[in-house]
Amino acid sequence: MSLFYYSCVCQAQMSKKRCRLWCPKQLLCTKPNSDLLLFGWYIHSLNVIDIVLAASSSYHPSSASPLFECLQEILYHVNASMSSSLQESSTFSTIGLCVVENGNSMEILNNQTSDGFSKTIIDESSTKSPLFDYYGSYCCGCTELDTSAVCQKNSLIRNGNWIHLSFELLGNSNKEITWIPKFHHIYNDGCMLSITDVHLIIYEHPSYGSHHYALSSWNYCDLTSISSRKASWDTKFDKNSLLPNLDDVLSALNCSHAAKLLLENDLCIISPKSYFYFMFRLLSVFWHMVSVAMASLSTVTFIILQCFYGVISTITHMPLVILLKKLLKYTWKNVHIRSCQFLYWPILLHGGGVSLLRNVEYAHKHSLKKHFMWSNLAMDIMIGILLGVTMLYNVESICLWISFVAHEITEAYLRSGCVWLMGVPAGFKLNTELAEFFGTISLNAIQVFSTSWFFMGALLRHFISGLAYIGIFFGSTVIAALCLDMLKLATLHISILHMLISFIYSKQIQTLASLWRLFRGRKWNPLRERLDSYDYSVEQHVVGSLLFTPLLLLLPTTSVFYIFFTILSTSVSFVFVVVEASISILHGTPYAEVLLRLTCKRRFPSGICFDFVSHQKITFARHGILDDNASVYSNQRNAHGTVTMLVSFLQSNYVALGQIILPRYRDVFHKLNQTFNRHLASQILRGERVSSSLDAALPSTLPWMHISILEYWRICYASLLACNSQVQQQS
Repeated sequence: MSLFYYSCVCQAQMSKKRCRLWCPKQLLCTKPNSDLLLFGWYIHSLNVIDIVLAASSSYHPSSASPLFECLQEILYHVNASMSSSLQESSTFSTIGLCVVENGNSMEILNNQTSDGFSKTIIDESSTKSPLFDYYGSYCCGCTELDTSAVCQKNSLIRNGNWIHLSFELLGNSNKEITWIPKFHHIYNDGCMLSITDVHLIIYEHPSYGSHHYALSSWNYCDLTSISSRKASWDTKFDKNSLLPNLDDVLSALNCSHAAKLLLENDLCIISPKSYFYFMFRLLSVFWHMVSVAMASLSTVTFIILQCFYGVISTITHMPLVILLKKLLKYTWKNVHIRSCQFLYWPILLHGGGVSLLRNVEYAHKHSLKKHFMWSNLAMDIMIGILLGVTMLYNVESICLWISFVAHEITEAYLRSGCVWLMGVPAGFKLNTELAEFFGTISLNAIQVFSTSWFFMGALLRHFISGLAYIGIFFGSTVIAALCLDMLKLATLHISILHMLISFIYSKQIQTLASLWRLFRGRKWNPLRERLDSYDYSVEQHVVGSLLFTPLLLLLPTTSVFYIFFTILSTSVSFVFVVVEASISILHGTPYAEVLLRLTCKRRFPSGICFDFVSHQKITFARHGILDDNASVYSNQRNAHGTVTMLVSFLQSNYVALGQIILPRYRDVFHKLNQTFNRHLASQILRGERVSSSLDAALPSTLPWMHISILEYWRICYASLLACNSQVQQQS
């Protein structure tokens, strides 16, 4: 017996670990009337054991037998409903018991602190109280259980884990919680542990639509954020001790609310009231009616889009259709994107697996991804309706303004500029013949444009009206894309003149550079991309000299016209870039995330922090108590054991609004590198063609949907009903 006792004592001393007890705040708000059976997860690491309490059930010895008979099946069902990652790391099970102590069972000396917590000393002189008699008769001081409950508890201790807590009432100065669990002892893998440091962390149950916990924000930053709001607490609980296994712990915390609801439902703790049931039935009927209406409206849209797609598919190989696709490139792409969004919304709305969504963090991320397209589509349509109605009410004013701007640009800038360049611009003496040649070609092109504008101006009113109706039905991005294509057609003469002058200027620069290398005895090697030495003949030098002089003298005239049309073309390209960037921003802005961040920032955590509110040392007399197997619970000497207990509240840090928006815009404009401005300047100086496209990212196009009308209606209806059922299950 003594040898067995000595081995148990040595094993307990070698099994010293720190304990983090994660307790829900909702459990500590009301004073329990009976003992509590605790449910949750045990998560092990090298030197820390995490105990996550998720739910509790009132325990009465008289009703323990029926409870334990069905408990394993209930726990198996709850654990199977959790996410797969949590099932791999830990198992939802019965983890222990919290005993409500009677007021006359021991002498409690409460030294109240400023925050309502107390330093509790259980006096050794009270060993003859009923509590210690109660403890002395059963294994390690647990409450008396009936035969079935004792077998269940002993099985858990031999094969797994068990924690024994007691009840400690707080002072009136603490308004958030009324009591805290007081640590007594713990079994881990069938062995009793010697715990010296206990960190009680009080958290709020994460729930769908409210909040969740995360070490790092979702696709906003990759750094683990753990901070503490300083208080006077033991240095043993440093930051490094908070790091192990926090991923598994936070996964358990985020699943705790779902586990609590499932457990209460299986244990029949929640009994719905009749009027609540009537309200749920009424809301269910109303949602069925909304689903039928939405599915019917979407089916009508599906029929219209399929008819247009069938007509376009039959004429897609005609030369006129091919030409229109090239001229209306931006409009064609944005209409295709919007049509796919109209068709695929029920597919994207249908959620993922139920077990995945038991984790509140995954549910929030899934809902944000799911509603990203919805929010963009709704915001785009709203802006399009606003712009369309405004345009319909101001058609005449818009037509007059467009005619005035076109006339001013044509007369004040194009004509006057070409005439000015044909003379003596800014005092520069240009080549008269070449300046007149360039000026005449430019004026003729401008006159052709003015004549075309005169005949097309009569259709401007109808174009504005059609643009307004397109915006109402397809959104503001289609309006912007169509305006972009029309602006490219309206400035076609400027683009053609700029291409012509750029071609002449670039060839002239290349010829002068080649002749300059000829005079230096150098030759460009295109294979090795370097300059090599070369012996030119006398005839080559003579011909080069004859060509170099006139080209160099004509260069100022060509450069002046090139600079003029480059300024005009760059101004038009700047308008293109602004409109294209606006389209990409409208497609890429996370409206749902921005709205939720403004209204419920707790859904966007970016790390956790601890508010330390109490640091107390609980001293109590440990007595030698023998269980049924005569194993030793603690030292038989009447030595006082001291457990350092730290109490803190779990809080979250939150991402800023810019951290939500900027990554989306970075993905949209990822093709724009830091050398974009230098590359643009180099193209302008060398006379190369400057691209007017920003190459910003747009939503990916999906393949066209080919299903029957009835099947599409069923998909829409089923997705709306599934969305409603998922919200009810998660909340």
